Amino acid sequence: MQCPLCQAENPPTAISCTKCSTPLPLHDQTLDGAVPSGALPAGTTPRGSSAWSVAVSPPPDAPYPQGDELVGTLLADRYEILALLGQGGMGSVYKARDTELERLVALKLIRPDLASNPEILRRFKQELILAREVTHRNVIRIFDLGQTKGFKFITMEYVEGRDLRAVLRERGKLPLEETVRIIAQVCHALESAHAAGVVHRDLKPQNIMLDAKDRVYVMDFGIAHSLETPGMTQTGALMGTPEYMSPEQAKGIKVDARSDLFALGIVFYEMLTGISPYKADTALATLLKRTQERPLPPAEIDPTIPKAISDVVMQCLEIDRDHRYSTAREILEDLGEEMPTSVRTVAPTPPVIPTSPAEEISPFARYRTWIAGVAAVVLFAALGTVFRGKIFSGSAWKRATLVEQASLAILPFRNASGDASLDWLGPSLADMLSTDVGQSAHLRTISPDRLHQVLSDLRITSGTSIDPTTVNRIAEFSSADTVVWGQYAKFGNQIRIDATLLDLKHNSRTPLKIEAASEKEIPGTVDGLAELIRKNLAVSSDVLKELKASSFHPSSNSVPALRDYNQGVQLLRDGKNLEAIKTLQAAIQEDPQFALAYSRLAETNSALGYDADAEKYSRKALEFSQQLPLAEKYLIEANHARMMKDNKKAIEAYENLTKTFPDNADVEYALGSLYVDKGDYNKARTQFSKILQSDPKNIKALWQIGVVEIMKDNPQAALEPLNKGLSLAVQVDNQEQKGLILLSMGISYRLMNKPEEALRNYEQSIAINEKIGQKRGVAAAIDEMAQVQMTMGKSDMALASYERALKMRRKIGAKKEVGNTLIDVGSLYQARGQYDKALQNYKESLQIQRDTGDENYQAVSLTAIGTVYLAKGDTDNSLTYLQQALQLREKLNVQGDIAETVAAIGEAYSATGKYDEAMTSFMRALDLWRKAGDEHGAAVESHQIGLVLQYQGRLGAALSAMQDAVKGSRGIGNRGRDMLEFLTDLADTLAQTGRGDESWKLLEEAQAMARDLKNESVAAEVLNAQGDLQFYRADLSAAKGLYNLALRSASRGADRDEVLISKLHLDRVAIAKGQSASAIPTLRDITQQAEAANLKHLSLESSVAMAEAMVNTKDYAHAREELDGALGRSEKLGARLETARIQYLLGNTLRLSGNASEAAGHYRQALNLIDEMKKEPGADHLLERSDLRALYAEATRWSHAE
Repeated sequence: MQCPLCQAENPPTAISCTKCSTPLPLHDQTLDGAVPSGALPAGTTPRGSSAWSVAVSPPPDAPYPQGDELVGTLLADRYEILALLGQGGMGSVYKARDTELERLVALKLIRPDLASNPEILRRFKQELILAREVTHRNVIRIFDLGQTKGFKFITMEYVEGRDLRAVLRERGKLPLEETVRIIAQVCHALESAHAAGVVHRDLKPQNIMLDAKDRVYVMDFGIAHSLETPGMTQTGALMGTPEYMSPEQAKGIKVDARSDLFALGIVFYEMLTGISPYKADTALATLLKRTQERPLPPAEIDPTIPKAISDVVMQCLEIDRDHRYSTAREILEDLGEEMPTSVRTVAPTPPVIPTSPAEEISPFARYRTWIAGVAAVVLFAALGTVFRGKIFSGSAWKRATLVEQASLAILPFRNASGDASLDWLGPSLADMLSTDVGQSAHLRTISPDRLHQVLSDLRITSGTSIDPTTVNRIAEFSSADTVVWGQYAKFGNQIRIDATLLDLKHNSRTPLKIEAASEKEIPGTVDGLAELIRKNLAVSSDVLKELKASSFHPSSNSVPALRDYNQGVQLLRDGKNLEAIKTLQAAIQEDPQFALAYSRLAETNSALGYDADAEKYSRKALEFSQQLPLAEKYLIEANHARMMKDNKKAIEAYENLTKTFPDNADVEYALGSLYVDKGDYNKARTQFSKILQSDPKNIKALWQIGVVEIMKDNPQAALEPLNKGLSLAVQVDNQEQKGLILLSMGISYRLMNKPEEALRNYEQSIAINEKIGQKRGVAAAIDEMAQVQMTMGKSDMALASYERALKMRRKIGAKKEVGNTLIDVGSLYQARGQYDKALQNYKESLQIQRDTGDENYQAVSLTAIGTVYLAKGDTDNSLTYLQQALQLREKLNVQGDIAETVAAIGEAYSATGKYDEAMTSFMRALDLWRKAGDEHGAAVESHQIGLVLQYQGRLGAALSAMQDAVKGSRGIGNRGRDMLEFLTDLADTLAQTGRGDESWKLLEEAQAMARDLKNESVAAEVLNAQGDLQFYRADLSAAKGLYNLALRSASRGADRDEVLISKLHLDRVAIAKGQSASAIPTLRDITQQAEAANLKHLSLESSVAMAEAMVNTKDYAHAREELDGALGRSEKLGARLETARIQYLLGNTLRLSGNASEAAGHYRQALNLIDEMKKEPGADHLLERSDLRALYAEATRWSHAE
């Protein structure tokens, strides 16, 4: 091993340089092998990690394994060592199979001299803890710490590819676009790590892996330390490689994220130019150069490099880190401006399509509805501000680019009177002032709800003293540059208000004073105080006029009504809905025409599931809003429309409000939530991003961005905003937001097929919600846990979880969510084949959805019922319910939901052999998915179209459609069950067209995915496809073995259809082996069962196989009868391949019965059909199948018989 400082060669086992004593790097050339991401569940608790706390030495009789000695052995009774990948300063690195989880991993066996060093062990443990904080597809994950026979090891994700150093050594430098593409992915990895407080400290080409699909991985965060962990060693020798150290590392100064960006700049430089920016004779000289000299810009070395790209590199390499980029995101933004088409967005992983047929309706329907409920509760409190003003003139609200936007936070005032009856006035003053100051595109007023959250997070109560430190903390977390706070006191009837306006941007403080003659005069006094605040804001005179024109008064002149109303709003913010109802009812008793109080009452009742009362109060609000200013009228109309599930009207109203209240975070949030409900996720993301631009620490907006990514089938992309939100929630100890975000992260991991990680997040969410008494969140997490348990094949455990969630939701009166859980329970029973129980739960849910007026979930229930009837073979009832669902979904006009039901109708037609109708439905669904921009949905429909074409014998066209499905699914990084089905069916179609070599590679990939899913049904599908391939190769023994394995898997998974398919395949092998007589009874049973279940194509295939067996046993009369019936069914279905088989078998029956001349015509028809099929592009290898080759040869032989 070469010393990084003096370049001396050292033995591989050396810890420090034998010449200069410099500690040697502990990194290995870690991974060059490979497997799908997530080789072990990211959330798995390290096995034996506690043992790592103690330094150990192996016993004398256990010599340290060297090199290839371990290959072929089983380590720790779990890891099968497959190959030696490399050796380095830390030890040996092996490719291994985790036999417990049936997955490949990379295993680092730590050298004994290192394992006996307590400081190094502590560092390794820190590696695991910190690595878990970084969840990103461009970061290699560390999974497990292990110990066996005194030796310690680490397991991690196993990736096949090459490190960037090897690539650069081979190619010198890389093309510009390829370089930018790689650097962009490294930036994504660093951004994720830095957000988690992790600095790499040793970024270099050796730690950047590239796989065959252009995916980049950053690895070996092994000596990374938390930014917030004090007292860690800062010595440069172990903290980085000299060639890539930052100036501050070289000087031994404490480092931060900007050190990684400096190292990235060096890597970027080398990739563009092929040379190092700091060339010198020794490593020490290179260190000195970077602390004193700027390198030559890349554009001066190679004039073809764009200056803008060169400038990015040079800013990374600034000696003074304050002049460098501060975040990896800034680099991405600059690269995007220069080469927007070159920097590819890292494709996220879409969700697993659950195993249950009912769940296949929509893997997101349940989550979307639950999220809508949570968002609504949050939103009711968020809109507590009384909107009651004039609509701006056409130009008044337009953003002026010449005036800088200010941001104002008005804190709740402190009651200094000692009179508890005036406590209500403190938050009410802040609420009223927030609208009375006025609205403008040039002044962003922090909403009372956002401030309430910030103050709660910072543990600031009404009695907290407001000192400069406190003000700065509030300003930091609310992104305000101007803060108003104060107190009030009562002297006789008079109320005196003392306030302070602090302009942080201009470092000025202004005292403000005003008095109210009595409580009744408070509204007028608030007007006066608002005028004082306006006059002291650092805005232009034009903006002041705009603010004054847009200020407004309370819509109630009753101070007691305002008091009760504002107290109700505060209770809503605290989540005390039942208490809020009482105070809001008191408000409307004081002022029976207080429209907004009625509207709040309606929202609160709706959140509690009291839908009849909610509708009553909402209509009252609507009635009294007609004479109100337009802003308040819009708000009430929007809330009413949202409550009545009329998203179109609600969105129109909120879009009007955004014109009236530009940059109002509450309005933006409400509109974003409505876009989520509508399924317009791009617009939703724009709304929440707008909030974050002005308030980057808004936890709710970060959570909603994550929700949007989940809804867009991008659960991987959701983790970035969710992790940021979680970090902020942890920072301010916001338990409610932590529980909510952990639940959402669990859903992301579930959809990414990482069940253990999902369960870990759900369990943490449950623990938090139980602690704070948030039962609704507990029930939601338990429901989600059941989803994971189902995908893991633990249906009994899942049922128990569903029942627990159901009981809890009934107890708290969450009627709608009871209905949603009933759908989940029905789905479980449907997956088990217990169709009557499934229908019972679905129909109970349907009644609840009708009682609550939820048309969206009525459609979900109707679709689920339709799929059960289809599974029962009752096509008429199936189509009846599906058509009802389609009518509702077309009324609601959510493109994705319409597509789901149209696709379900297509499946009903396909199952009954009505392929033309099925194709029409699938084509319409495909068009809807494309219009909605849903690549995952489009891939699903391409696959369905491919299946129909395959049934019809149009194998070339089927192949093209299947390839589109796989390509589209790969494009979004899909690793779920649906992708497995796409791969399996594409492989099967390739095998059917005689392209077995291409098929086998896909089946190997599918088999690896099936092991990850641990689902018996999908395993049976893959095994059957593998068996088909061997059957077409005439390897009957191999085919029989695979079909038997498929039958066992399908039986364990209680998958009726796959059981029938496996039995059919085994009977075909028996026929091919000359055992036709034994196959006939089984085939007759399969035919009858398939027909009863309306599985028309399967019934036809079984019938044809049975006829073949009858011909072979010389039962020509029964064979002719079976074939004549099958021919009619086959022609009706348009199944060309089966029709060709039938014609061939009819020829055999007639020829063997002594009627060769009549038989010749049937042989010719069989040949014509096969010839037509061969002409399709992609099907030209059809006769390479042994079964069809033999059929074609025999048909040719006898087609000319006289």
